[in-house]
Amino acid sequence: MNSLLLRNVKLTQPQVASMLQYQCRVDASTASSSSSSTSSVVQNNPVVLDNRKPAPQLDADRMRMHPRIGNREIVGYGLKGKPEYFDLVMFPCPSIRWEADTPAIAELRKKEKGDWKQLSVEDKKRLYRSSFRQTFEEFTAPTGIWKWAIGWTLLSIAGATLAYDGWRRICYRFDGPDSMKDAKLKKQLEYHIAARQGPMTGLASKWDYETGTWKK
Repeated sequence: MNSLLLRNVKLTQPQVASMLQYQCRVDASTASSSSSSTSSVVQNNPVVLDNRKPAPQLDADRMRMHPRIGNREIVGYGLKGKPEYFDLVMFPCPSIRWEADTPAIAELRKKEKGDWKQLSVEDKKRLYRSSFRQTFEEFTAPTGIWKWAIGWTLLSIAGATLAYDGWRRICYRFDGPDSMKDAKLKKQLEYHIAARQGPMTGLASKWDYETGTWKK
């Protein structure tokens, strides 16, 4: 029954299960030290792996997450119940402090518990920076990444256009059509003048049909 209950707790409440493991180790260590027998205390609880080890000095969360958070203090539940730091507008209270406690910060924290009138502005700023990486104004400020995105987009388009133009000039080196030759263009111009195209503002209006020359 106990193993079934513990298995259910481990699946639904991992932090509670970690604390149960810690408490079991503490109980086992206390029982082994008070016993005069040389044999270790037998525990039926499967959570206790080695009851001869001393109880850990760190709590369960810090023991599990210590390689990641170092010596930073766990101050709350956090966003997902894990000791992690986030700068988020929707969740302004991370579960751990941004900086590890130094002797100077520890002294400021003692003063923090008293009258805040005894703290200078610099002390208050130092306390804030030890708990939070950025202010709301800092981590919500525009980053200007849209300029970077537009710039690289335009450069990509320009590069693709130049590559296409070079490929077209190399691969499509054909002779022009016969209608683009000077003799054909001259005949087309004579036809347009003879057909009196554009008599008001077009080509025919600029041609003097009496003298057969362009108007001056």
